[in-house]
Amino acid sequence: MSDIQSIVIVGGGTAGWLAACYLQRTLGAARQSPLPITLIEPPQAASIGADLATVPTLRGTMQALGIPERALFTAADATLSNGLRFNGWRRGGAATDDSFDHPFDIPPPFHGFATTAHWLNLLQRGLTREPMAQACAVQTTLFDGHLSPKLVDSPEYQAPVSYGYQLDAVKLAMLLQQKALERGVRHVQGEVVRVQRGAGGIEAVELADGRRCEASFFIDCTGSRSLLLQQALGVPWVSFADWLPCDRTVSLPLAHGQAHGALRSHTTATAQAAGWTWDMDLQSRRGTGYVYASRFCSDDEAVATLRELGAGHKPLAEPRLQRLRAGHAARAWEANCLALGAAGGFIEPLESTGLYLVEWMLQLFVDHVAPAGNSDACRGRVNRVFGDFYEEMRDFIVAHYALSQRRDTPFWRACTEEATLPPRLAELLALWDSKVPTPTDLDRRLSLFGVANWSYLLAGLQRLPSQGIGLSGHISPEISLKAMAHVQGIRRIAAAQSPTMRDYLLSLDGVVTSHAAH
Repeated sequence: MSDIQSIVIVGGGTAGWLAACYLQRTLGAARQSPLPITLIEPPQAASIGADLATVPTLRGTMQALGIPERALFTAADATLSNGLRFNGWRRGGAATDDSFDHPFDIPPPFHGFATTAHWLNLLQRGLTREPMAQACAVQTTLFDGHLSPKLVDSPEYQAPVSYGYQLDAVKLAMLLQQKALERGVRHVQGEVVRVQRGAGGIEAVELADGRRCEASFFIDCTGSRSLLLQQALGVPWVSFADWLPCDRTVSLPLAHGQAHGALRSHTTATAQAAGWTWDMDLQSRRGTGYVYASRFCSDDEAVATLRELGAGHKPLAEPRLQRLRAGHAARAWEANCLALGAAGGFIEPLESTGLYLVEWMLQLFVDHVAPAGNSDACRGRVNRVFGDFYEEMRDFIVAHYALSQRRDTPFWRACTEEATLPPRLAELLALWDSKVPTPTDLDRRLSLFGVANWSYLLAGLQRLPSQGIGLSGHISPEISLKAMAHVQGIRRIAAAQSPTMRDYLLSLDGVVTSHAAH
């Protein structure tokens, strides 16, 4: 039996309610008596929710929680995502000539070599000009056609290619809340005003109305305030601001332009003068936002930029501003408290990783629940792996900025010529100046971003081996041409078989996708 005999989660939202469902399912399901889990959050005012794009891992998480995939479409306004499209990141040009895609699927190998090696072999011989993501990947053919990664008859959480979601975070939290309450999680509405500490960490939290909630373990989901981990337990913060200067976001939900118009099956990230904007299609609305650095852009300027980009579409709410802080707690697990979401760490969601960070941390924690009185070694390992994971995630996001050729604004000069790369990232980029990324390069890989993801990014930003690749002399161009033809054949089949995103949703009973145009 472990030290965890009862849990109090402070803070709701997607992080808090996902934690409640996950811990009830993993730590409470096999017990003779239910594991007491209480979630405390202040009363929430009804509002249009925040935009949330996810990576494919959420599929496995939701399936493990026993939540039907259909519920995401009917309750969380979800559409499907094939990946991300990056506009203006190379030189700040128009999307027509400065764009690259990062799909979720992995290029298939051919004749003993990675497809990327075949592509580079042809590129340096002058035999192709096709972008890597279009030449090597199947899924990018679904981007421009607004096609669904799932077929009409695909089973729940399955498809011919990998996929994520674009959905309403508030509605997802409500769905998770419903499932958690059905499974015995206790919901307390109130504001925590005091944290009572003891020899073993936190003993209880006290609410504004005087109620007191005790537990043997506490989960901090209070966002960047980090009420438990940092304020009460004094765990310091490790900042990434020197590498990731964006510290603000403003979001603005918009009405769709046409009642039955196409729904995009990818998320767009467009580089701006002081950061980047997102744009995604949910069933009922468009989600837009601007992630920016306040050193180079005021809140008013950011709001004006977002309104200008959404001109012609009716705003469905007032712009919502939020402060961001890139980095992580020095220790995510301190004594009897674990921090999740922004309370434990934050990396800007440029690669749709906001909820993934919560999923990953919950799995890591559950993997290290130890017998009573024997948690020190497990806690120490969790904290070490947690720190390494955030550094790995940081390096992947920093590379998006550092490899850009943009020098047109103070923000981009700060992110490129004035920036110092993290040591591990500098080492990898020096290596990849001589070869294509391969799995052994990422010898300490912890995150979902592997060599295919790095290859999409490096090729998209035109950071290719400066002298070509040594393998070119060992791969015949005829074999490489066959590899490219093989991929193109699969792409044609995928495009022919895949329904549009809207048609896929219409095939699901109970999903409404028709909304008035504005």
